[in-house]
Amino acid sequence: MFPMVTYDVTTVNIGCCQPYNQAMTTQARLPAKTRYHHGDLRGALVDQAIATISEHGDLSFSLRDLASRVGVSHAAVYRHFSDKTALLNAVAVRGFALLAESIRTAGEGWDHDPAHQLARQGAAYVATAMHYPGHFAAMFAPQVSQSGQAVEVRTAAEAAYQPLVHSVMRRLKASDADDPSVQAEALRCWALMHGLACLQLSGNLSACLGRDVASASAAALQDLIASLLLPANHPGPTVAPTKGRPRAKGL
Repeated sequence: MFPMVTYDVTTVNIGCCQPYNQAMTTQARLPAKTRYHHGDLRGALVDQAIATISEHGDLSFSLRDLASRVGVSHAAVYRHFSDKTALLNAVAVRGFALLAESIRTAGEGWDHDPAHQLARQGAAYVATAMHYPGHFAAMFAPQVSQSGQAVEVRTAAEAAYQPLVHSVMRRLKASDADDPSVQAEALRCWALMHGLACLQLSGNLSACLGRDVASASAAALQDLIASLLLPANHPGPTVAPTKGRPRAKGL
């Protein structure tokens, strides 16, 4: 599953977080017609958390503030979430589900060309981060990674990571997903995709390239990722992750 990075989304760190506001398009408060009134308080709280993160670009909101925005009492929140971390876990689960579907769809029909398949999946990864910055912030937030990882978060992350592993297996013509070379290359590909997503969200990718490739077209982004992939016969890193899925501080 995804190795967990633990940068602080409330500060400038690895060029990924403070300028989230540049990509925030979601309204902070839910439209009146979607505010809580029908019994799905859990879903309404998750929706509002995503909207609040997206508007403000950080995770500094309180559960009391969130309850006020949704229109319920502070105590009502705790009927569904024991604390803020539990709420962020729910946001992360949604985010990984969106990412898994995006990566899966991007890779469909390209098993015969795993290099292009990885490029398409990488473009989908970056696009998902751009379209869902609130989810993305929660998915890789320190609070989530340091909470011991709820089973549902680990499961959702695994579903998003496995398509990348399988594409790497096909590219390396490997038969075992736990092969050290497969795990090391999958980690490297994930790092490439995640790094590009963070650079894009911070505005640094376009500044570096002199043009906004990620927003220009999916094809342009795929070409960029393809150009950064190592040849399939490259020896790759000599140090592979420990046996099993990468689990650095969580996922």
